Amino acid sequence: MRPAALRLDSFSSGAADAGQLAAAIEREEAFQCGYEKGLAEGREASLDALTQALAEFRRDMQIGQEKEAALRADLRKALAPVLHALVDLLGPRSQRERLRLALAEEVARIIEHAPDRALVVRCPQDLHPDLADCLARAQFPQVRIENLPPGREMVELVAGQGTILFDPAAVGAELKAIIDDIKTED
Repeated sequence: MRPAALRLDSFSSGAADAGQLAAAIEREEAFQCGYEKGLAEGREASLDALTQALAEFRRDMQIGQEKEAALRADLRKALAPVLHALVDLLGPRSQRERLRLALAEEVARIIEHAPDRALVVRCPQDLHPDLADCLARAQFPQVRIENLPPGREMVELVAGQGTILFDPAAVGAELKAIIDDIKTED
């Protein structure tokens, strides 16, 4: 046996179709209206959240920059005494060699520009051997080495009207002034 084919017929009237169609259109319009309203509100809420997040990020960055600036200032203040101590410790150790080099360069210039000029060198007693050696190597013809009063750790070159001072303490003081300038920088 064969099953009978079922056939469903619609017994509804045309007026009912028009009502269902109108209801379907209203539902679609309501859906579209709600969708657009929800989308607009969602965008607005997203923009508000983004604006708030950016404001918080800016505030956090400012706080971070202020902390960084304070940390740099503290670091400079803490580092300055260490750098001063390095200048105080290392400066005197290289002082004698720097004086010898500077003197040799200056004597070479004097020989080049005024070879017949008499030269007077004033320095502490303990530097006499170093200076005599330096002047002998330069083969300066007319030189006289004189003592400076005690407590003055410098070398003075006098040639005619010109005087040149080599003061290692001044170099150390200038280095400390540079360090103090760095310490107070913003």
